[in-house]
Amino acid sequence: MRDRKSYFREQEVKEEYFWPSFTDMMAMIVLVIMFIAVIAFVQSIYEAYGEAQVREELAHATNIKDHISDIIRKQLEEDLGKDKVIKGPNDTISIQADVLFDSASTEIKPGGKKVLNSVADAIVQIINNDKLSRYMNTILIEGHTDSVPYDNWTLSTDRAVAVVKYMLKANPKLAQKPYAKYLAATGYSKYRPIAKGNNPQARKQNRRISFQIILDDSTWTQRIKELVAK
Repeated sequence: MRDRKSYFREQEVKEEYFWPSFTDMMAMIVLVIMFIAVIAFVQSIYEAYGEAQVREELAHATNIKDHISDIIRKQLEEDLGKDKVIKGPNDTISIQADVLFDSASTEIKPGGKKVLNSVADAIVQIINNDKLSRYMNTILIEGHTDSVPYDNWTLSTDRAVAVVKYMLKANPKLAQKPYAKYLAATGYSKYRPIAKGNNPQARKQNRRISFQIILDDSTWTQRIKELVAK
């Protein structure tokens, strides 16, 4: 009988041995929590790295646009002086229309032709630079007028077209398809003024020719899509 009791007591002890203690269970829970926290931390680092890459790609696209605009701006400032060149919204570079045209005229003045000769050469250099042109969609030449009643739609558009056509002659490379495909012209009439009011100074500022750099969205947005997908 003693042997039997001893045997059952041993079995009970052995069965109790396999149950983890409260301390062990708490330790396991802590380990699981720590494991989950580590995974979350690693995930947050990975997401932050992805966001940083997206921001870097966006900044790169912005810097490309700034750089292209600055090439045109510096060339114009060299020819005309800083006071004649205006950097507007979206990195638009503008020069006053009277540099290129007489009042209500679409014929480029001799002095204006000299300015456009330099701009045409600068645009060829930009397009020849693969690091820049691969991001570029269009160099848009914009015509703007003041608010004085006139056929301002026609005048603004014809002036922009006249600038493009002259630059094609000034540098024959621009007339070739690999270059000409980047050029476009449009007119905004009086509807995009940069100076408020109807005084002579405001009207003079609003009569202008602008160079607008439009990037090829597909080039850099595709890269961002890839980063987001990851």
